[in-house]
Amino acid sequence: MIYMVDHVFANPQTESAWHEWYTGYLQKLLSVPGFGSAQRFKAIDETPHRFLAMYAVGSAAVYDSPGYKNMGGGGSQSARFHGDYKLWTRNLFEGADDVPLVNEGQCVYALDSDSADRQLPFTPAPLWLKSVGLHQTTKYRAIVVLDASAVAEAKSAVGDAGHFYAAFTPRLRPK
Repeated sequence: MIYMVDHVFANPQTESAWHEWYTGYLQKLLSVPGFGSAQRFKAIDETPHRFLAMYAVGSAAVYDSPGYKNMGGGGSQSARFHGDYKLWTRNLFEGADDVPLVNEGQCVYALDSDSADRQLPFTPAPLWLKSVGLHQTTKYRAIVVLDASAVAEAKSAVGDAGHFYAAFTPRLRPK
């Protein structure tokens, strides 16, 4: 399963403190049994800044686990930044066991849809994920990893649909 958190961060004065906090939070999450990987992304050419975090989780049961609850999962650890969020959504998706590897020089495209039948002009074909838990702000999300050099052409093909994200952190694994 893939857990995704979408943020639009609207306060430039506190954004660097938020990133510093988030770096430590990623390590805390990865110490919880059931979390297998984590990576953060920043939307390309969007203001206010939009971010996506993707985590591989073994099952939805991780959110009820003592490890997750005791480390303050679910937003309580980031409460001091909530007023700076223009958007904060948490979705759990089935359809993949791990987050896709997005290396330097690559980006990830994400598109929310009511149907997984939507055709997208990408090679490789997008991975369609079904929303199964948490906020469920979409029924489906398509993700595809592209070379950064293909973003301009891809943007012209899809217009304003979806978001293109560059890796903000490397993909992390539990220690």
